[in-house]
Amino acid sequence: MTEPIAEPTLILFAGMPGGGKTTMARMTSRRLGIPAFAKDRVQRVLRDHHLAEASSGDGYYIILDLADEQLGLGLSCILDATFPLDHFRTVASEIAARHKARFATIYCYCSDDEEWKRRMRDRVMYVPGWKPVGWEDVLRMREYYQPWNDNALFVDSIRSPDENFPIVLDYLRNATHRAYVPHQPTGDKQWWEW
Repeated sequence: MTEPIAEPTLILFAGMPGGGKTTMARMTSRRLGIPAFAKDRVQRVLRDHHLAEASSGDGYYIILDLADEQLGLGLSCILDATFPLDHFRTVASEIAARHKARFATIYCYCSDDEEWKRRMRDRVMYVPGWKPVGWEDVLRMREYYQPWNDNALFVDSIRSPDENFPIVLDYLRNATHRAYVPHQPTGDKQWWEW
């Protein structure tokens, strides 16, 4: 296990489906001994117990609440979800600020669409009983996924997780107390209408 980070930190691993975020979140969790909460796993439990639809955003509320609890105990934690819109990103940032914790976001992506498509077909099923979305869903999500701008470290999963981990670790060790700066969408639609 790698030496843990010094201060309580809320760590978000975000990105489009198949971009490598869960692989990096799990590796970081194991190597640093930090609990990780995955939206897909929570959403699967909600679906299985008929508490929410598989496509609802209810899993976000739960993982954010779990983060609030961990940070309240003075512990770091990792959230693993697509985080496509400003709303939940802002809420996460506010939770970190309320607990005087550092806030670190890592946006994982694959710069090669052909490799990305292949990974979508062959990817690891980390959540038992949960069917990952397909390439068509990625194309649909591209239409509304709001940019991270300067709010995140961008990690290209075309490199191996072992190559990316030192970059992520250095970023986490130097994370600061910062607020998420929302992307301002164009047009008349609000985030809840997308």
